[in-house]
Amino acid sequence: MINEFVFLDTSFFKAFVDAEDDFHSDAVRILQNLEQTETTLITTNYILDETVTLIRAKCGLPRVKNFREALVKLSHFKIYRVFATDEEKAWDWFWNDWSKLSFTDCTSFAVMKRLGLIRVATFDSHFSSAGFKIEK
Repeated sequence: MINEFVFLDTSFFKAFVDAEDDFHSDAVRILQNLEQTETTLITTNYILDETVTLIRAKCGLPRVKNFREALVKLSHFKIYRVFATDEEKAWDWFWNDWSKLSFTDCTSFAVMKRLGLIRVATFDSHFSSAGFKIEK
């Protein structure tokens, strides 16, 4: 699992959808590379919830529709549900004194550990602080 899977975070999705985002071109390039290498892309229901809310607030409802349509087109994409045990383990991460660390990030860390994932597409440095490898 370690080299064939990449976790996708909210900041990555938002940058991909929003052409005004500072990281938009990076997100497009990274996704193209991951698709070309047929890497399995993984996210969670918590990330999708957070992403849809963020895109609606920052970009408007039509961009949410575009986002959903883009997800359907991804060839190797899986959504994992956050388990109650992941939520319990997320608290261990949450107590770290990292500025602006969200509980959703913490559930992502827990799910990534459960699945044995180390690679992540994100523009959030908390993932690096937690020991994950950020895609460039």
